[in-house]
Amino acid sequence: MKTITQQKIAIIPCLLLFGSLTAPAQAGPLGNLADEWYIGGSLGQSNMNPDGGNTWETTSDTDIAKKIYIGKDISPQIALEAFWADFGKAKLTSDGNAQGAVNYKAIGANIAYKAPFNIAGVRPIAKLGVAKFNNSDKGDVNSEQKHMLTIFGGLGAEYDLTDKLKLRAEYEHYDKDINQFNIGVNWSPQVRGNSFIAKQQQPISLPQAPQIVYVPQPAPKPIIIEKPMIIEKKIIIHKPAPKPIIIHKPAPKPIIIHKPAPKPRYRVVHKTLSGGSHFASGSAQLTFDGKDALNTLAQDMHNQKLSLKSIQIIGHTDSVGSDQSNRTLSSNRANTVANYLATRGINRGIIRTQGMGESQPIADNNTNQGRAQNRRVEIAIKGSSRQVIRR
Repeated sequence: MKTITQQKIAIIPCLLLFGSLTAPAQAGPLGNLADEWYIGGSLGQSNMNPDGGNTWETTSDTDIAKKIYIGKDISPQIALEAFWADFGKAKLTSDGNAQGAVNYKAIGANIAYKAPFNIAGVRPIAKLGVAKFNNSDKGDVNSEQKHMLTIFGGLGAEYDLTDKLKLRAEYEHYDKDINQFNIGVNWSPQVRGNSFIAKQQQPISLPQAPQIVYVPQPAPKPIIIEKPMIIEKKIIIHKPAPKPIIIHKPAPKPIIIHKPAPKPRYRVVHKTLSGGSHFASGSAQLTFDGKDALNTLAQDMHNQKLSLKSIQIIGHTDSVGSDQSNRTLSSNRANTVANYLATRGINRGIIRTQGMGESQPIADNNTNQGRAQNRRVEIAIKGSSRQVIRR
C-alpha cells in the first residue's frame, strides 16, 4: 500500500524567490545595514501525519527536526532566506503487521518580515515561502510525493545575544501533514568598510615662516698710523685725586598694571552618528562601528585637552512606526551615546540628551535614502581649544 503526503500546489514559482535572494541589496548612503548576510541553524520537534488510507496507521508522528539556513537583509524590516530541513521519520504499521517509516526532507526559500519594534528586546518575525519536499522510505512502506512544491508560513521572534549573534525561535506550518517548532541561533559578520566608517581628516601642514638669524659682524681692525718719534721733556705735576661724589637715589617703585584675564573663546563642534551603521536595527544598542566612532571622539577630546562647557545629544528617527515609539527610540539612543561617553572619561554632568522622534526630518521620508538620513544622533560639543576636533 502506498502512502501519499497531501501538500498544496505552489502558485508562486520558487525560482522567482531564489532569483531575488541572489540579487544585490540596495543599501542606503553610509550603508544603513550594519549586518547584511547571516547564517544559522536550529533544532526542534516536527509533527508528521502521512495519509496511509485504510491500510497504514501512523504510530509515531513526532521526531527531531534539524534546519540550516542563510539569509540577507534587503531593508531594515525585510530579509530573504534559503534553507535545508530534515523533519525526521514518521513510523507506520499495517493490519498485516507490516512496519516501515517515511523520512521527510525539504529545501526552500522564504521572505522574513522583521517588526520595526521590540518588546523587552524580543523582535517579532513573520515568514512566507515555498518549499520542495523529498521523502524516502524505510521497511515495507512504499510512499509517493503528491506535489513537488508547497507554500508555507511561520511566526517567530529574535533576541540579540551580542552585536553579531541572535537567538531565534519559530513555528512553521507546511500543511496538515507537516509542521515544526525549532530554536536556534544565527550569526551575522558585520561589514566594515569605507561605507560604514567616516574617513578621518588629516591635519593640514602649513609652511613655517623662515627664521631670521642675526650673525654679529667682527669688530673692525684698528688702523695704526705711525708718526715720527718726538723727544720731549716730561713735566710731571702731582695732583691729588678728586674724591668721588656719591649720590644716593631711591630705587623707583615698580609700576603694576592689572589686566583682566582674557575670557575663553568657546566654539561648537558638531558630529553625527548614523542610525543605520552605528546602532542595531530598531534598537538603542551600539554596533561595533558606533562604539569605534565614540571611542575616537572621546580620545580626541582628551588628547586636545578641551575645556568643555556643554555637550548636547539629540536623537532622531524616520517616520516608520508610531510617533510615541519613535520618540522613545530616539531618546534611548541619545542616552546610550551619553552613557557610553561617560565610560570613556567624559563628565556626564555637562551632557544633555533629548529625543525628537520623527519631528525634525532632514530628508524625504518617502524614500529609503531619505529615511536613512533621518535616522541619526547629533552631537554638539561646546568648548575651547586651539586645535580642531576631527569630524
